[in-house]
Amino acid sequence: MKATDTYLKTKDRVDLTAMIDVVFLLLIYFMVTTTIMKQEADLGIKLPTSVPAAPDTPLPEEHLVDILSDGGILFNGAPLGEPAGFQLPELVGLLTQIRASSERAGFKTLILINPDEMTEQQAIVNVMNACVEAKVTSVTFASGE
Repeated sequence: MKATDTYLKTKDRVDLTAMIDVVFLLLIYFMVTTTIMKQEADLGIKLPTSVPAAPDTPLPEEHLVDILSDGGILFNGAPLGEPAGFQLPELVGLLTQIRASSERAGFKTLILINPDEMTEQQAIVNVMNACVEAKVTSVTFASGE
């Protein structure tokens, strides 16, 4: 091996350290400046406000959805069928019919959710999802017993 062969082999090597540093800096820059996408969809439910209604405003048509501690659902006191997993098809169908008839009559449908104090959170979320699926936008929680 000649001295010139050793010189050529060391000259042909490229140091990639600077390029790797630039790539990492660009990666960090884009991670910091990129906006994080919203994971939850907008439910479109209007929550009640503390502003009192005007005296001339007609009261909305109200329906009570009781959620029992075992996950059972009562609609205006009448029991509905068993939930199918996280879906409540009977409640969705009933809420869709009520919303459509209320819109035809010119009333605003208001759903009052009244969970038992021992009700699991998932049962409440399932009822709220049923309201979203039925396109009912006025949902509130009942106060008291």
